[in-house]
Amino acid sequence: NRSSDLYGYSTPLMTERLSLRPPQDADVDAVFKIHSDPLTYRHRPELTMKDRDEAVELTSAWQQDWRQHGIGYFVVLTYGGETIGFIGVRHAVEGDETVLNLYYRFASQAQGKGYATEAASAALEWARDRHPQLPIVAIIDPANTASARLAEKLGLRLVPGAGEAGDHEVYRLQG
Repeated sequence: NRSSDLYGYSTPLMTERLSLRPPQDADVDAVFKIHSDPLTYRHRPELTMKDRDEAVELTSAWQQDWRQHGIGYFVVLTYGGETIGFIGVRHAVEGDETVLNLYYRFASQAQGKGYATEAASAALEWARDRHPQLPIVAIIDPANTASARLAEKLGLRLVPGAGEAGDHEVYRLQG
């Protein structure tokens, strides 16, 4: 009995090179490994995870999103079974609007290979099918230029004046 069955979603999303599935308890170590790597937080190294308990809390929050909304962040695996990142959308409030917030974080060794674009495209299509009424946004630190480039590649555009100056900018999916 796969834990993803708990969320009413039992089939992983498959792309050309990747499998995306909801998080399981067994993913805590991968969550910690990727989120504690300073190379994945080049723009804000102080945000790296400091201990495994943070990964337990984050994984639990992600699982709660799936239980509560039937949608959330996916674990991204290669077909060889290696966890290389996390991607997906979750319900959030930006300004005074309910939105789906796009999130992505990939292991440093997986960056620059097109995995994030491939996984995000699948996750966005999946999310739009389930919640077409909700806008999709990405909340991006202005210093994280790689994240902004990916958002733009995915069709999100900077919303002038949205966000919090010096803290985050808001990119919104067009169309």
